[in-house]
Amino acid sequence: MQNWSKNIDFGEKAYLQPQSLSELQEMVRSHTKIRARGSAHSFNEIANTSQYAINLSKMPQVIEVNQEKRSVKISAGMTYGELAPALDKQGWALHNLASLPHISIAGSIATGTHGSGIKNQNLANQVISLSVVTADGELKTFTDADSEFSALVVGLGLGAIVYQYELKVEESYQIRQVIYPEIPLAEIRGNFDQIMSSAYSVSYFTDWADPQIGNLWCKFRDDEVIPQMIGGATPATKKYHPIASVDPQACTEQFGEPGRWFERLPHFKLDFIPSVGEEIQSEFFVARKDADAALAAVAALGAEIAPLLWITELRTIAADNLLLSGSYQRDTMAIHFTWKKVDAIYPVIAKIEKALEPFEARPHWGKVYTTTFEEAVSTFPELAKFKATMQTLDPARKFENLSTKLSN
Repeated sequence: MQNWSKNIDFGEKAYLQPQSLSELQEMVRSHTKIRARGSAHSFNEIANTSQYAINLSKMPQVIEVNQEKRSVKISAGMTYGELAPALDKQGWALHNLASLPHISIAGSIATGTHGSGIKNQNLANQVISLSVVTADGELKTFTDADSEFSALVVGLGLGAIVYQYELKVEESYQIRQVIYPEIPLAEIRGNFDQIMSSAYSVSYFTDWADPQIGNLWCKFRDDEVIPQMIGGATPATKKYHPIASVDPQACTEQFGEPGRWFERLPHFKLDFIPSVGEEIQSEFFVARKDADAALAAVAALGAEIAPLLWITELRTIAADNLLLSGSYQRDTMAIHFTWKKVDAIYPVIAKIEKALEPFEARPHWGKVYTTTFEEAVSTFPELAKFKATMQTLDPARKFENLSTKLSN
């Protein structure tokens, strides 16, 4: 088996797929080393193991809405593409989604995956509670009233296997998507907060090549006014794909056409199956207040980045209190790179990391970074609390792998 991009060959002894809670508990209890794996939409070794991998996609699907609590209880092994239409049928929605709907819910939450929006936190912040199977096979539930909660939610697959989540929901809503093309990066840098708050969710796509321009993707909620101009650009009259050379047929509808939240917040349609194996992804999070300086540092490497890149996406995420979230206690700008699948990218990624060092950049846990895991987690101020929580929950380190190995 391989990961989504086929740059990692998985090496487990067996791939386990329980079909009931009791089976899941017994599998966890009876193995000394076991590692959860979702849709494997990852680009590094985080989902790999040399021992036993466990996947929950064959568990019974649960979607139970509690209208009074404005929450939904769901199976952790589901994908957002499975949850969203079913939730919408009942008149409910999630506050945000990532670019692709095909990714597993547990894997997205555990790695701090996100959508965009100045006021929108990442997907992990939808969690109200999580029910987990601990190292001894017991079922336990944690809420934000529990000290373990802030470590477990973005837990990188450590501490326990997540069985179910309870997520926040809100009444279903519509989104209209409009593209504003050919905005100079300099315009984005000089007016970052203003432009990136133009709509409920905003992304800026650029390839860093001279003259460093890009396209602004704006997703407006029902009550938001669509501006006639942003950053000197007017709404596009043709459909766009994030990568200029790719047919936009697979992209969600544009031109301000209203659609259900789950049909517009992702960049790609639910019935579109993404291509596999043609790209590598990396992403780094910096404080939003440092956006101009951080973008200047990356832009200085533009001549080296551009020939190796498919596209970069800039997004924003609101601060949270989850210990290993990329947005822990700081409003954040995410700089995402979709690379061509060539070895020459790795020295350039290292140069980007070096350029972003002054801004205490944090990596996306499921994407490529060239520092060690221990170096990467050292940028998080509450690392000691995270380590202590995982040591308490899993003293034998049943759930860790080589890429999530924490020092004592």
